[in-house]
Amino acid sequence: MMRAGLWIELYPIGARVRVLSWASMACVDAACAGRAGEGLHFQNVVRGQDGAILSVEVCLRVPRLEARSRVDANYAAGFDDLVAFFRQLAADWRGWDGERTYESIDHDLRLTATHDGYVRLAVQLWQEGGRFGWSAAAVILLEPGEEMTHVAEDVAVLLSSGP
Repeated sequence: MMRAGLWIELYPIGARVRVLSWASMACVDAACAGRAGEGLHFQNVVRGQDGAILSVEVCLRVPRLEARSRVDANYAAGFDDLVAFFRQLAADWRGWDGERTYESIDHDLRLTATHDGYVRLAVQLWQEGGRFGWSAAAVILLEPGEEMTHVAEDVAVLLSSGP
């Protein structure tokens, strides 16, 4: 629901409420590239005692598909490269040639972005589990400019190294 510059997202389980002001984002408990009901979601960050991010839950939601996996942070840089990836997409809102790619340290999340007037974010999510490993893939269409800037800001706030 959108009202006067606030985005309010209600979670059905446990009645969790997320309030996010685009003007001053002090705390974000989730970030989404796409719509609230579908897209690429980053949530449930796990931090160590020192405040360093250890992992984040990544959820890919598109019609007739929901896949989620816990993605580990890079031991040296956390998720700085993922934050930089989204910031660069937002900064180059007018477009770029070719593909831009992010891949997690354990290769269980891969994002490939192209620009043709819209940002097309190809998401590949894997989870190995012996006999029961799986993979899921989808392409999410994002508007460059303001929408991409909000995504980059939310990802940066969520995955910052502070507590």
